Order: sequence, then C-alpha cells, then structure tokens
Amino acid sequence: MSSDQSSSADSQSQPSMLGGHAKYVQGAVSSALGYESGQQTKDAAVQEMRDAKEAQSSDPHQQPAQSTILGSVEKAAGQVTGCEGMVEEGKDRIPQKAGIEETNGTG
Repeated sequence: MSSDQSSSADSQSQPSMLGGHAKYVQGAVSSALGYESGQQTKDAAVQEMRDAKEAQSSDPHQQPAQSTILGSVEKAAGQVTGCEGMVEEGKDRIPQKAGIEETNGTG
C-alpha cells in the first residue's frame, strides 16, 4: 500500500506543463483580484513550466501531442492570460503538415 502512495507522490512532484499552465492562470486571476500571493503563484508556475520543458527536451518521448484543436486552445489561452510559454506550446502542438488528424476531420 505504501508503494502506491509513493508512486502517487512521485507523479505529483514531477513538473507538468499542464499543471504549470493551470497554476499560472490561478496566479493571474489572484493577481487581478488583488491578492498578493498571485504573483508568487505565477512565479512558481513559470518555474514548473521551465522544469517540465527541460524534462521534455531531454526525453523525446514526452513531446507534446500534435493536435490542431488543443494547440489552438492552448495558444488562445496563453494570449488571454499573457503567458508567452503557453502561446509557444500551443504553436508547437499544431501540426505543420496535414496528418491523419487533419485529413479525417478530427482536428
């Protein structure tokens, strides 16, 4: 039972691009509402995204999934929240060539 808990803790401690983005949005909202902790939350989110990007760069199997829909949503969300990293992630996620997703109408 303790091994399940430790693996759960390990996965929570790994930096996540999605988690970083969610944390950044939370910090942006907190800042907009006047909470002092908002900037700290945004700073922590930026660090988490940097760590996730570094881990992603060192492991080619962790590249973002190519998806026009997800890429467009991520890019737009980054523009709305002012997160340049999110905009770039969204651009990277959008396929450059027409692949199976583009040709079968799911993207």
